[in-house]
Amino acid sequence: MGGDVSTFGDVYSYGILLLELFTGRRPTEEMFENGLTLHEFSKMAFSDRVMEIADPLLVEENDQDDACNNVESTRGKGQRVVECFASVVRIGIACSMETPRDRMQMKEVVSEMLVIRDKFLRIGIYKEG
Repeated sequence: MGGDVSTFGDVYSYGILLLELFTGRRPTEEMFENGLTLHEFSKMAFSDRVMEIADPLLVEENDQDDACNNVESTRGKGQRVVECFASVVRIGIACSMETPRDRMQMKEVVSEMLVIRDKFLRIGIYKEG
């Protein structure tokens, strides 16, 4: 990132924030000292191992909620949770691209986050209040 202030920097910061929140990792952790970044870490696991990078506290809370549900509804809900988590991580990755011009536009980010929120509401994961 350069020294100029712009909305591209805000988008980058938002992307890193999303990745921090959903992976439970900070860009300053020891594992990121040798050239690996939170962005790259998330990108490497994105396609087929996305839940392996999920914050264990998020996964644990979802598992506890599932314990109260029957097995059939839990399977479908679990897949939708993975899809929603992957969608948020994808946005985090897209926002934190190295080159500012490669980053998502904030208008698109908001639109996609609203879609994801609606998925959480539909499957009862998001709890207001």
